[in-house]
Formats: sequence, C-alpha cells, structure tokens
Amino acid sequence: MFRGRTMTQRTILAALRRSFALLAISLAFLACSDGSGNNNNNEEIEGNSLLLNFTSDYTTGELRWMDADSSSLSPGALPFDQDSKVFAGNGNIFVLSRPSYGNGMGSLACILPEKIGDIESMVQQPLGIATNPSHLTVIGNKGYIAFNFTNYLQVFDINTCALGDSINLPIESSEAWASATAASGNTLLVVLQRLEAYEALNPGLLVRINTDTKKVMDTIQLKLYNPQAIALNNGKLFVASLDYNDPAKGGIEVVDLSGGKSEILFTGTELGGNGVSSIALNGTTLYATVTEFDAETFSVVASVKPINLTTDEAGAKILGADEPTELLFDEKTGKLFIADRAYGKEALKIYNTASGSVTTVTSKGEAALPPYSLAIARW
Repeated sequence: MFRGRTMTQRTILAALRRSFALLAISLAFLACSDGSGNNNNNEEIEGNSLLLNFTSDYTTGELRWMDADSSSLSPGALPFDQDSKVFAGNGNIFVLSRPSYGNGMGSLACILPEKIGDIESMVQQPLGIATNPSHLTVIGNKGYIAFNFTNYLQVFDINTCALGDSINLPIESSEAWASATAASGNTLLVVLQRLEAYEALNPGLLVRINTDTKKVMDTIQLKLYNPQAIALNNGKLFVASLDYNDPAKGGIEVVDLSGGKSEILFTGTELGGNGVSSIALNGTTLYATVTEFDAETFSVVASVKPINLTTDEAGAKILGADEPTELLFDEKTGKLFIADRAYGKEALKIYNTASGSVTTVTSKGEAALPPYSLAIARW
C-alpha cells in the first residue's frame, strides 16, 4: 500500500487513470520519441523504492529505472521527449517534458511506481503551448510546477494529475527563469535565474510562497548569478550558481531562511571553475559538480568535489566521474548517484561514500542512453 493512501483511494485513482487512458496513450506517442520497443512491457515492480534515470542523447529520450540498492537498470523503458526531467514525491513519479525548440507543448506525466512499465496506467497533461517546465516539488497532495520565462507556478493534484490553480511570481515573464524549487514545511522555495536575452545580468532571486494562502511571503536577493540547483538542510538553503562569463559570479552560497540573509560559501574561482551546476547533500558533506568553461575551445570540463560544511573546505575531485551533470544522494543506501555524460563513457555511476570507489551501473536489455535527470521514488 502507498504511504498516505487507503485502498479506497487507490481504487478511485485506478478508475481515474483508466478514464484518461486514451489521452495518455495519444499524448505519450505524440510528445515522446519511439525508441526501445519496451513501451508496453507491463513490468510490475515489487518493493518500495526505485532509482529513476531519465536518459537522453538529445534526439531520443527514455525513462529507465532500477531498485535503489541495485547496480543494473531494468530492461523496461518509457519514451519521452529528449529534453525531459524526472521527479518523485509522496509515492508518485512525475516527468516534465519540454517542447522541442521551445515552440511545442510542454507536458506533465504522472506515473504509479509499482506500475511504471505499464504505459496505460500513466496519465499525461498538456501544460500549454510554448511552456518550458523546469522543476517540480510536492507538498502534501499538491504538486507545484515551475517554468522558464513564465511568471507563474502551475498547481496540480498528484493523485489524479489534474491541473488546478496557478500562483503568480513577483517578476516579469522575461526574467522569470525558475531553475529549482524545494519545500520547507508548507513554504515553497523558488529560485529564479533572472535572465535577460539568455544572459544573467542580475543576481538570482529566492521567492518564498505560502502554499496554504498561495501568496508570496517575501523575496530574498541572492549574491551569485544564474542559480542552477538547491539543497535544503536544517533551515539553510544551499544555492549552486554557474556563470560562464565570470567565475567570481558563480559558486555556492547559503541562505539562512530564519534571517533571510545569504552568504557566499565559495565562488567559482575558489572552486577552480565557473561555478556549480548540481549539488547533493550528505549530512555535513555537500557534493558539488564544478563546471569550467573554456572560452577558446568552447568546451566544458566538469568534476565532482566534496565540500566539508563543518570546516568549509573543498576536497579533491572524485575520480571516475568524467563529465557529471546531475547528482543525487540517497540517505537510505548511502550512495551518491552521478549522471556522467562524458563522450564514449556515458553512464550512470555510483559513488560509495564509505569506500570512495566509483562503479558503473549496467543495463539489462538494451543499452541505456546517456543519463540526464535523476530521482528516487519510495512508497
């Protein structure tokens, strides 16, 4: 049984999902790329955890999965648009798909984890023409979707996938590039990049929203530019930022949510790059993907470095992660999952925080596409 769901709720939910079956199937194949041939494998998952890995070669996209304590991806796959992201919360799985070339229709997919291989049990909702969904957070039975260049959040019911109200953001659409969201109780934290013509001319902005009243509580001015990812721990929000033009404007800052003030922990210069594109928190250790841009060759070099939050010291890079793009730490298994997209070495990798070793996740069935987005579902 799902956490927080009764059998009656599950029965109602199943009926609702069956009623949306035709829409789900049509949208799935219109919005997604056909790839593996495993679209209707009807694989039923036993257990209560899944590591979700959206994979993409920038032409085709597939959602792959495995038990969070495994080292091999399931043979099952679900096709999605090549630029999609996977999220999880309260016993549900969600996929946000961005429209190709920015002029199509963004979409939301809601998936039951124990029926992940059954495409007919999936529900998809269109999010509007030219909407570019970027992030998703669950609070209670509601989900909150943030977008790029759209100055509102879309609310939806996580049990039915039905879209609800929207919440306005205190910023113009042209600057409202929401890159990350998180929940702190009933407060929704939204980080905005504030881009103008795709360039970060202003520091990032943190918006706090009361989800009960659907009102903006306040805004907090960040110090670094172009925020990419956030991690929340004990009333402190760590914000990773990346500025390809000026490494002093990228890095990691920490916001004290009780006082509303931000302090720079490291600049990109101090970390040896232009900033940080992804972070994952393990107690007093913050893992950071440090990204360096070479303007002469137009190439990007990335590495994962552990940061000791007790001493505020950055350690040596983790060997075996050649071009990391996204990090995910799992408290239950103690593993750091690394999406590594190094050319010729593309693979999901696992860093053992105890031994310091890195192993490569294998694939049952067809080989996986390069990893792109990660999440863990528990129910």
